[in-house]
Amino acid sequence: ARADDATTRAMAEVNRQHEIEMEEVERQVNEEKQFLQREVDGLEVEEARLMQERARAVAEANRQHEIEMEEVKRQIDGLRGEKQAFQHEVDALKEDKRRMQTQLYYKQRAIDTQRSQAEERQREMEQLRQEKEEAEQRVRETEQVLRNTEAASQEAERKLEEREEVLNIPP
Repeated sequence: ARADDATTRAMAEVNRQHEIEMEEVERQVNEEKQFLQREVDGLEVEEARLMQERARAVAEANRQHEIEMEEVKRQIDGLRGEKQAFQHEVDALKEDKRRMQTQLYYKQRAIDTQRSQAEERQREMEQLRQEKEEAEQRVRETEQVLRNTEAASQEAERKLEEREEVLNIPP
């Protein structure tokens, strides 16, 4: 019976030691679980914080992108307006050029007409000058003929007077 008691006690001691060890292992497992749970909780909190941060960053990036897109749209609209203004200017310049070319054409025609008229007047004046010179030449020739005739007439009168003197014919 003593041996049974000793065996029972030994078995009880082994069981008790085993229970102590099991409790220790369970305590360590629980501590490890709690530690890991705290780690998981911390990681979840960090993950949630990072996700919020990411969401804020994405929202800010989207907001910045929208602002930039609005600015780009404004710039495009401004450039379109400038392009339209330049196109109006180009159209106005083309119209001015067309108008000036038309004016130049008519001025050139007027100049050509005036030049033709001036050349015609010059020809007429040249013809009149030639006619005047011819008329003056005829006048000179006629005057010469008159002078010659006058001289001849005077010579004839002188000869007549000489004959009359010779003949003593009273006048």
